[in-house]
Amino acid sequence: MSELSDRSDFEFEMVRRFGAKWAVLTAMASNMARKGIEVPRSAVAELRTSRIKIGSGCFSPCEVGCELSKVEGQIFSLCHLLNEEEFQQWCDLLAEAMQGKLDYDRVQGIPVLEPVKNDCRFLGCACSTSARG
Repeated sequence: MSELSDRSDFEFEMVRRFGAKWAVLTAMASNMARKGIEVPRSAVAELRTSRIKIGSGCFSPCEVGCELSKVEGQIFSLCHLLNEEEFQQWCDLLAEAMQGKLDYDRVQGIPVLEPVKNDCRFLGCACSTSARG
């Protein structure tokens, strides 16, 4: 029983970290788009799919990790268009996410993650339009 619990705890922790990684990659893509950098549509679509997989809990951490790694590669292929300081900031945030150090409370205070917490339309969510009445 303990081994199963340890495995479940590990998988939950990995999904939590992938959720943080997703938030950083989503904010990064949104930030780039606002700067006029064309983010591949496939990356945006995979971010949407990844969010669903993370939220549903019906997919293995390995599958989610592979999908996010593909997105990360697509987005990072555009990083030469960012200045060095901004690029380093994104790298640091991704490292913190995957180390489990980027928690929800901290995300709330990171300005570059503002689009993720405030603009759910990026994910195709209808709650922002229905809330307006």
